[in-house]
Amino acid sequence: MSSGRRVGLAAALVSSTVIGSVLPAVAAHAEATHLYVNNRSEACSDTGPGSQSQPFCSIQTAADTARPGQTVHIGGGDYLEQVTLTKSGTPGNPITFEGLGEPALTPPAKVHGDGGQRPHAFVLTGVQEIALKHLSLETPEEAVLVTDSARVTVDGTTIEYSGRWRENDPRPAVRVSGKTSDVTLSRNRIGASGGAGVSVEAGVTGTVVTTNALLANEGGAIAVTDAPGTVINSNSIGDGCAAGIALNGNSAGATVVNNVVVLNIAGHCRTPGSGLLVAAGSTEGTRADYNVVHSPAFIGAPYTWNGSAYWSPTDFANAVGQGKHDLATDPKFQLYGVGIGQVAPTADTAVMDSADTTAPGRLDTDIFGNPRVDDPLVPNTGTGGGIQDRGAVERQNPFYVSLDDSNGLPGRPLDVLFSGGANSPWYPVTTTLDFGDGSPVLSAPTLPLAHAYAPGKYTVTLTAKDTNGLVKQAVTEVDVQPAGPLTANVSIYRTPQAQRIAVYLDQVRSPWPVSSYTLDFGDGQSATGAGLPGSQPVEHVYTKPGQYKVRLTVTDDHARTATADGKVGIDFSVPGEVPIAGRWSAGKPATNGMFTDGLWALRPTGQGGWADVATLQWGQAGDLPAVADWDGVGYDQLGLYRSGTFVLRHADGSTTTVPFGEQGDIPVPGYWDGNGHAQLAIYRPGSGTFAVRHDDGSVTTAVFGNAGDTPVAGDWDGVGHFQLGIFRSSAATFALRHDDGSVSTAVFGNPGDRPMVGDWFNKGRMSYGIYRPGASTYALSGAYAGTWGYAGSLY
Repeated sequence: MSSGRRVGLAAALVSSTVIGSVLPAVAAHAEATHLYVNNRSEACSDTGPGSQSQPFCSIQTAADTARPGQTVHIGGGDYLEQVTLTKSGTPGNPITFEGLGEPALTPPAKVHGDGGQRPHAFVLTGVQEIALKHLSLETPEEAVLVTDSARVTVDGTTIEYSGRWRENDPRPAVRVSGKTSDVTLSRNRIGASGGAGVSVEAGVTGTVVTTNALLANEGGAIAVTDAPGTVINSNSIGDGCAAGIALNGNSAGATVVNNVVVLNIAGHCRTPGSGLLVAAGSTEGTRADYNVVHSPAFIGAPYTWNGSAYWSPTDFANAVGQGKHDLATDPKFQLYGVGIGQVAPTADTAVMDSADTTAPGRLDTDIFGNPRVDDPLVPNTGTGGGIQDRGAVERQNPFYVSLDDSNGLPGRPLDVLFSGGANSPWYPVTTTLDFGDGSPVLSAPTLPLAHAYAPGKYTVTLTAKDTNGLVKQAVTEVDVQPAGPLTANVSIYRTPQAQRIAVYLDQVRSPWPVSSYTLDFGDGQSATGAGLPGSQPVEHVYTKPGQYKVRLTVTDDHARTATADGKVGIDFSVPGEVPIAGRWSAGKPATNGMFTDGLWALRPTGQGGWADVATLQWGQAGDLPAVADWDGVGYDQLGLYRSGTFVLRHADGSTTTVPFGEQGDIPVPGYWDGNGHAQLAIYRPGSGTFAVRHDDGSVTTAVFGNAGDTPVAGDWDGVGHFQLGIFRSSAATFALRHDDGSVSTAVFGNPGDRPMVGDWFNKGRMSYGIYRPGASTYALSGAYAGTWGYAGSLY
């Protein structure tokens, strides 16, 4: 924060000239100019020295100790106390009470009293040369009570919700009374008070109320009664009840300039007051001009002068000769909440660069400590140079600079991508980017851009400067980690074709791009590629049985190499593939799969590709698959048929063994009874006989087909139970028997194909399909679903 913000108006008007040309030497035991209070410090003590290392615990102790010229620094925290000041400073050497930390909307040092013996935050009686700065106050009655005192400054302080304890006797946030003179209230934020925000009472002289924000105060913003010569300059006032600015009784000779007053924005006041009220006894010598008084929907008279109401600046100026430069425009405050809220720079250009800078009480900085600046896009219509805005906030150049970073770009782990930029609507801007690693500073960078670092931590700065000399910076910290290792991994899947494998390389990890890979299959054959194949497997077919070691070697573009090994056993004695189909989820269509030597390969969703294949090892060589809904749960469970015995795997993972049939029979279980769960059945190829075992233990047999046919069974008619069928491989013909005894035939596929059955389209009727071993391809008919057939590959 600039030193200009820390100097109150009263202090600024005091001459700092020292009489004499030689200053006396400072003795070693000279009194310290700084005292400290911090009730959060474990070292605090009210019997100690009040030093930075051993601060006081209470502000009152510091107030009782302080001498002229000393500053009491108050650390962040809650101070439940009423500070009564009885010691004074001297001209040029005030006693200052200042909150530590950069003051924001709510400074960190908060003083608040209670409804008992501590109703105030600060009580000043009969003292002089006192300054209160950068504090946060909230009390049941007046937060600051000044009586019979002189040369007091309250600056940069937030006062909220004070004076509300006495329901029938609300109090102002700040009361100045008695024979008090030369009080300056500047850059404060005062809101939600029970009474007025500021009350200046009878007998008080020389009060300056400047550059404050006063919002939502029930008793109005500034109430002056019988206090001639009060200066009210550059305040932002809004959403209060009673008058925004009131000169009551004999408060003649006042100056009311450059203020912005908006009446009752929230509409919560029963009887809103005027924006500016000047009583009959206060009109003489009073000057009111360069103000903005806005009354939304004319809810209250903008002006009341000598008992008469005026509804526009023109009427006001014509009648009383005041307000000739006043405006009624809506300044478009941005107010949030019920307290002081936030007074943002006005959005109405008429309020900008239009203040009277020659009026008393003017400060060089606004409520936030910002300097008075000229908006080149707005005409200068004020006096004395005409660059000051009306109200407490000086609109600054909406000049911004931003800088963001993204660490570790894909394939470029040591690169950082920077984005952001700078913009100044008022003046042209030049920028530089310092990468913080000793590399040359980049002028006029075009963002986004990437920069390569060595591992480490760096501070990166984007600096922007406009042609008016304003400089802003955006800073970001980047932590660049060393590049990780190159790791290789192979995932080998044995496909339903016993001699074929599929190798996935999607588990290779490298911070740098992989430039090449080599797969040695262990049989003298290999596959190579540039980069990686992504999610697609690399397939290989072995020509001889045996145990093979598969080795993957990968190299990245930084010449780093990694290897990974896997093993695979190839056994050509496997009797062959048995295509299967099943409904693996209730309410979903049937999907295809394969059973080979106890290895189940199932497609859960039917979306295709190896990513949609689930594998399970259950069973052994010579087993045949038996798939049906044993449990009546609406989807199929797995089963095996082994030498005349069914082994059924239930939905809960348990298994049941049921002897039925004999060696050489083929399982054809299904919904034979139409009662919601499957019954066991077999087909005896030598005699072409189906045998169905019913729930009551009885067995029904039927002859259908010829020796050598392959049995199929399904609900061809959509009636809820199965019917018989066969597939004659030599003719690629299906023969299906219906409930009415008729038989329908269909040629589908080629000789040598293997049959399968399922409700592919979830229509409640089953249809047929084939698997072509040489091509590893399925073709599924939609004959009973009213659609065309389709073909696809499992892998």
